[in-house]
Amino acid sequence: MFLGRHVAAEALARGHELTLFSRGLHGAELFAEAERLRGDRSRDLSAFRGRSWDAVIDTSGYEPADVDASSRLLAETAEHLVFVSSINAYPAWPAEPVDEDSPVWETNDDDYGPKKVACERAAEAAMPARVAVVRAGLLVGPHDNIFRLPWWVRRVAAGGEVVAPGDPTRAVQIIDARDLAAFMLDLAERRVAGAFNGTGPIGQTTMGELLGVAVEATGSGATLRWVGDDALRAAEVAPWDELPLWLPADEFPGTWRVGTARAAATGLRCRPVAESVVDVWAWLRAGGESELGDWGAANRPGGLSPEREKAILAR
Repeated sequence: MFLGRHVAAEALARGHELTLFSRGLHGAELFAEAERLRGDRSRDLSAFRGRSWDAVIDTSGYEPADVDASSRLLAETAEHLVFVSSINAYPAWPAEPVDEDSPVWETNDDDYGPKKVACERAAEAAMPARVAVVRAGLLVGPHDNIFRLPWWVRRVAAGGEVVAPGDPTRAVQIIDARDLAAFMLDLAERRVAGAFNGTGPIGQTTMGELLGVAVEATGSGATLRWVGDDALRAAEVAPWDELPLWLPADEFPGTWRVGTARAAATGLRCRPVAESVVDVWAWLRAGGESELGDWGAANRPGGLSPEREKAILAR
């Protein structure tokens, strides 16, 4: 997850001594001033032994057994843990709005949401009252290997008529990874425990505003052609994959209704969406996409092909 890169950058900018634990597969050239520990959280955590840290931020816990093992070791070596979870922790989402007190998964299903909650519980069991769980929403910003907002910025930059999905006034919630990184560093520094939703505020922006900023930032002169949910369904457009950020509003009314009151009261602040779009465009212009290689390719949206887009516009 590209969030880890921004966490590291923010920690160093604040003057912290930083240790990075990874398999060493990506980003070996980054953050030369940080100490590096090599290992694999599924197989080898020996690098943790005999060490101590003030706080740890875990951005890559997906398997409960792995989080259980690492958190139990960290209970002996670290004062505090920030664990990055997901909005998918809520079984009601995205079919319904949720907030930070909504019920989370109780099943042991082998799916992303239930597994993330099981990871949360493993961390808390190992380090009771010393864990901050941050349930991340849709992350954007430079170095985005999932490539949802960058896909839109790149498509708008290409110009011409662009299929814009749904209702332009529909609200959207996103969060710049740099802002989430700063919030998590704040939690770690202050040793704050609890569960927080890490995304932008409800009503933060609209799809029309978001794509409009992309048109302005890229200077492409692209024309946004808004196509309603029913027409997109009739064309068998794959939600979220062929058109990133789009889910039919009548099927998923809770998508952009994630409450963040506790996070906001604890200090979460989000930069203007336009700033994120401008910075993503600058990253793309500088060849940023080439840095990703095959990293996270399986999770990237395919996007509408030019042929599919023309056919939809013709309808």
